[in-house]
Amino acid sequence: MTPAKNQFLALFSHITRRSRGGVGKVATTTPWFTKPIASAPMNGWSGPKLVAAVANHGGVPIFPIGYFTDPAAILKELQNILPLLSDNEQQDGIDNSHGDNGSEEEATKAEFLPYAVGFITFWLDRQGPDLLLKILEGQGDLPHSTPSGTASATTGARKALRPPAAVWFSFGDYRPYLKLVRQYGAAGTRVIVQVQTVQEAIDAQQDGVDVIVLQGTESGGHGAQRVRPLLSFIPEVVDALQEREKTKGLKVPAILAAGGISVNAQWRAAQALGASGVVIGTGFMPTFESPGPQHAKERILNAGDGGNSTVRTRIFDELREFGWPEGYDGRVVRNLVTDREEEDLKTRGVFEPKGADAFKILREDRTGTKEDWKLAVKNQDLDFIPLWAGTGVGLLKKQMSAAEWIDQLLGESEKGN
Repeated sequence: MTPAKNQFLALFSHITRRSRGGVGKVATTTPWFTKPIASAPMNGWSGPKLVAAVANHGGVPIFPIGYFTDPAAILKELQNILPLLSDNEQQDGIDNSHGDNGSEEEATKAEFLPYAVGFITFWLDRQGPDLLLKILEGQGDLPHSTPSGTASATTGARKALRPPAAVWFSFGDYRPYLKLVRQYGAAGTRVIVQVQTVQEAIDAQQDGVDVIVLQGTESGGHGAQRVRPLLSFIPEVVDALQEREKTKGLKVPAILAAGGISVNAQWRAAQALGASGVVIGTGFMPTFESPGPQHAKERILNAGDGGNSTVRTRIFDELREFGWPEGYDGRVVRNLVTDREEEDLKTRGVFEPKGADAFKILREDRTGTKEDWKLAVKNQDLDFIPLWAGTGVGLLKKQMSAAEWIDQLLGESEKGN
């Protein structure tokens, strides 16, 4: 295992699973996270089954909090993950490398669930921090007893509710929530921040973020409109952060790469450039465990030529009316909506429909309405609704399990696409 891998995985070495001892055998503990790959927080695609499958195979899954309006429903979904985990009896944590959100003694008492939760930061601003605080309190956990074979098991003691291993923030000012995690989260709770510029990475280093995700323009789903490819983004960030470590003594966070990564050669390239691991979204979408509809999975597997079959656009943010801030757009598989948008761009010049005008594009004669959008969503009509996917979609050819896909990406499987 290379030092780059170690930096990311070492942050989670205190997240352990219990191996139950059989007759004549002693129960042992091993780290949950053994593979430098995280599954992205994708609304509608990263459900409990996928989160559990990634965790069970050693990856770091990130459950999407998304555009939440009902905190109770989110907490229930988090609880639905627990029965699917291969072992939810965990031992006491032993790591407190960050040190600023609890004493070392407190860290040895903390336990964590083997997944992260991902917040859209600007949406969290609108809804308030209550759900974040409840998750940090462990309200996404279910009451559980002390594992058998431990000294306190005979008392039937109920163990404290467990928070997630990490919290992810993207698209907005994470700093108020970083403070909340450090203040109210258990010692050893990691903070992951996705960035799209070198300056954002520098700021995250200054703020003491544990993990930085560098999102390239190749990424599926939302990202910055002005963002570079990973090939130049990763090394420039690495150089900038290492220089600040030398001159100011600031620790370099673990760096993950996100954007279009679908095959082992890309993982090795990202690693060579300085990434500690990768964040994968599109690659997990067609897996058996993903809750996305099968017809959408098949469209992903048949897309081909990812740089041409996908396109960045803001049109779907207007249609969905979630109020995305300026400066962001999203990469989707091309469909009738994006084709018409490009047609209008050619015939009318710069064209970015907003409000009611956006719905007009849903009909060929440009007389579409919001009712057309509602019907398309109801029917899951991919000619009109977004199928978020990155440029790596062209490298995906075969449906498989999440475990098989992880092994293939990391070069641990002899099976090809």
